Amino acid sequence: MSAAAAEKANLSEAGSRNGAGGEEPQLPSVRTRFMARLRRHRVPLLLLALLAAVALASAWGRTDEDSSALSPANPAPNGAMAAAEILADRGVDVQHHELQAEARAALEDNPGATLLFLDPAGYLTGEQRRDLADAAGRVVLVEPSLDQLADFAPQILSAGLLPPAAEGQQREAECSNADAEAAGSIEAGGKTYRGPVTCFPAPGSTGTDAAGSYAATEDGSAVVLGGAGLLANETLAREGNAALAFRTLGADDTLVWYQADPFDVPPSQVPVDPFSLLPPWVNPLLFWLGLVAALAAFWRGRRLGPLVEEPLPVVVHAAETAEGRARLYQDSRAVGHAAATLRAAAMTRLAAHLRLGPEAGAEDVTRAAADASGRSYPATDDLLNQRLPGTGTELVHWARDLKDLEEEATSS
Repeated sequence: MSAAAAEKANLSEAGSRNGAGGEEPQLPSVRTRFMARLRRHRVPLLLLALLAAVALASAWGRTDEDSSALSPANPAPNGAMAAAEILADRGVDVQHHELQAEARAALEDNPGATLLFLDPAGYLTGEQRRDLADAAGRVVLVEPSLDQLADFAPQILSAGLLPPAAEGQQREAECSNADAEAAGSIEAGGKTYRGPVTCFPAPGSTGTDAAGSYAATEDGSAVVLGGAGLLANETLAREGNAALAFRTLGADDTLVWYQADPFDVPPSQVPVDPFSLLPPWVNPLLFWLGLVAALAAFWRGRRLGPLVEEPLPVVVHAAETAEGRARLYQDSRAVGHAAATLRAAAMTRLAAHLRLGPEAGAEDVTRAAADASGRSYPATDDLLNQRLPGTGTELVHWARDLKDLEEEATSS
């Protein structure tokens, strides 16, 4: 029978077996292919899922509540919602504004109204502050800066921070101001100020130069509160803080509660965008560079092909490790480090062959090697301990001398 006929017979027999009782090969199902693709792209999919979860958590946790310190709409411990609501219950019209123009308009619409000025970041300019001072009938400042004092209350001076040890202490009014006397005592930290009327002095501050947490002008047109804790929800109920806050802020029918906003910064003081300083051709260049980089990555990716998984652990032979370390020493020109490694290895092998204990030192190994090799001790000591190769050529010659010494010492 010829080879062609035999092959034909084998194919016929195989076909008959498959037709009679054999099973046809099963093609991979759609589900199998889908799961394989998922496994292949599981890392990008997990990253996308993580980003989506973070975005959802951020959107879910976002609220419309005001979180600004001493804001009348902030119920948090650092807010001042409690003071604002109690003032409103007592008939005071509390108007909260975050723009200088709105606050000025409210003051002009309500002549004689009290202005509560809060600008800890110093957004407003001197001209903007003076406009508010001219429109307000009375102004209350909370921890003002030197510039703010100069524009609103030049008669009041800053006297520094309240000592930390005094922040939690109860301090009496010790002045003739009606509002301070009604409060009796307060408990607040912050800064101290000195003015025509100074109350709640800091410990150790007495006399005409006393500095305290409350200062006012003679006519009461300007009042300075040295601590934000006098208005904050968390500390409002301590000692006489609430009484002092209500009498200071509720003296008039209308209270304009103004908190400076970054939008009040004049255009001339807005920081310059660094990107506006770049030449006009930079943006098109960056676009084309990004496009070229993407095309190069796509081109190189197709040439290199997909990544191939390699099972671990990978066996690395000792000779390859030694050769690789030698190449590293050669590339970095670490002659001294390589010499130290060769010296330590030679001493270890000599000590093991000559049956020296672990307590044997370099001198013991050198003396034993000299006796075993028949060389003099000074020559052996020079080779093992004293000689320091400085170049690659010297290192090679020295390594050969070490090898000769080992062979002589171990041949016996």
